[in-house]
Amino acid sequence: MAAPVEIDPTDRHLGEQLARLVPAADRDALVGLVLGLRHAEREGSSRLPLDPAILGPLTEALGLGPEVLRLAAELRQAPDRLAPVVGAGDAFRPLSVEDGCLHAQRMRALEQRLAEGLARLAAAPPVPGAEAALAEVLARPPVLGGRPLVLSDEQRAAVAAAGRQGLTAISGGPGTGKTSIVVSILRVLVRLGVAPERIALAAPTGKAADRMRAATEAALARIADPTDADRRLMAELPRPQTLHRLLGFSPRDETFRHHEHDPLAAQVVLVDESSMVDLMLADRLVRALGADARLVLVGDAHQLPSVDAGAVFRDLCAAGEGIAVTLRHSFRMDASDPRGRSVLEAARAVDAGDVRRVKGTGAVAVDALRFEGFERVGASGLEPFLERWWTTFGQPLVQGAGEPLEARGGRLTPAAAARAEERFARMDRARLLAPTRARREGVVALNDALHGRACAARSLDPRRSFAFGEPLLVTRNDYERDLFNGDQGLVLPVRSERGVRPSAVFRTREGMVAFGLEAVRSLTELAWAVTVHKAQGSEHDVVALVLPGEALPLTTRELVYTALTRARHGALVVGSEAVLGAAVEARAERFSGLRSRLDRARAR
Repeated sequence: MAAPVEIDPTDRHLGEQLARLVPAADRDALVGLVLGLRHAEREGSSRLPLDPAILGPLTEALGLGPEVLRLAAELRQAPDRLAPVVGAGDAFRPLSVEDGCLHAQRMRALEQRLAEGLARLAAAPPVPGAEAALAEVLARPPVLGGRPLVLSDEQRAAVAAAGRQGLTAISGGPGTGKTSIVVSILRVLVRLGVAPERIALAAPTGKAADRMRAATEAALARIADPTDADRRLMAELPRPQTLHRLLGFSPRDETFRHHEHDPLAAQVVLVDESSMVDLMLADRLVRALGADARLVLVGDAHQLPSVDAGAVFRDLCAAGEGIAVTLRHSFRMDASDPRGRSVLEAARAVDAGDVRRVKGTGAVAVDALRFEGFERVGASGLEPFLERWWTTFGQPLVQGAGEPLEARGGRLTPAAAARAEERFARMDRARLLAPTRARREGVVALNDALHGRACAARSLDPRRSFAFGEPLLVTRNDYERDLFNGDQGLVLPVRSERGVRPSAVFRTREGMVAFGLEAVRSLTELAWAVTVHKAQGSEHDVVALVLPGEALPLTTRELVYTALTRARHGALVVGSEAVLGAAVEARAERFSGLRSRLDRARAR
């Protein structure tokens, strides 16, 4: 039996308003279909299949009657029978039926417009000289540990495609060398005559953009024999930014400065962590590209899809030759690093839905944890696990954090910034993840547990104070302070012209910046633990996924895979074998028409 689903009153109101326009005998059934469609959209789909095998369990969960399935079958055959509310294909009506699915007109129009824009990019003539430029790049590889970092055949194919094609989607799991590919693409582009200032680097979140910047700068610095083109790229490397900032989003009036009538100046836009890009944002981006611009999307199609509707990157990666390149070989399978290999093997087992293999890693006692490779702790071990996590990763973060850092004009001095950077490195080493905010095993409860320990260590009241060294997470954009949803900071004492006061310290484009704690309290929260969705775009030496006490719709294969792939060396799951197994078996299914629309648009 399907788990009950709560109905949103606004969805019912919408359905009832539309039902007033159809015959009385069909009104209840139409309300039910609208409720089903709105639920599908809230779950990330852009349409609702009218197939009874899919619609049946949903109507049961919503508490709807058999008349909904009856009407769905009739509309599949004759959509116009409920005109003017429902129509076929591109009929300009509130609802439409196409490819056996029910669409809201606005969602269908959004998908269609995006598909046509993507098809236009894919149809761009190939750029000449990409292979020659790649050959020059390959002749001067970066060097790490005295060894040249040589691209594999599939990595070369990805770089060549990005240099040649108008639209490229590159998908690869952990360790497949996406950073090396991004840097190689940049080096190829400048050799093809694209000025660095005409390249835009972007990511969905500020955290992912910062990671992109650090990884790109480090990789460029490893080029042993740079050419003039490489030196220019190093000197003028475009700073990665969030997609909203790139597109000129104004939070005051919720508009975008760049669109089809005021396009971006960039000749090439390269986006990292593209699985996080939703349908609306992808449409905004493609509409903002200039007539001759090219688009490169990089990410992992097996990760969680975007929070909002759509599965754009997944659909593009299924589009085949001429758009998609898939990276299959992982360089974390190096026998010299069994820790990374163990995590990767567990992530691959999860991605394959191999429950037996995932469960084959038996639960270990908390005091036996090594925080290396893939490990499991049973649900009954949550409390002792939190104590072990605190002593291993929490205490080192708050110990010694009470020494003030010097700041001038709100910015840390170079010496203070270096000390703060050491603290940030400790924070980045490990992170607790959870599927939800609520529940005993959710983010709020986990943060409270570690916050209590941090305050107890300094004899502070956890209801009124933060302890120095505690991590913070920005929960909404603040353009005036240059802080963005997902940015992470630390509570630290800062000495300025006003004396010493508790401050929130963040990495920004202007360096290490300190804000009075009270000034940012409304847009931050503790970040000892974050949701898996918030963790996308981050990477840590060790991650721990704390599962809920029972299987939930949110606990899916993609969620567990995303959590495990945030880890470099150690990933552990805290929770029952039954909940883990159910999560590995469950898919985060999204119903999207983008792929079929793109195929049709490319065929025209």
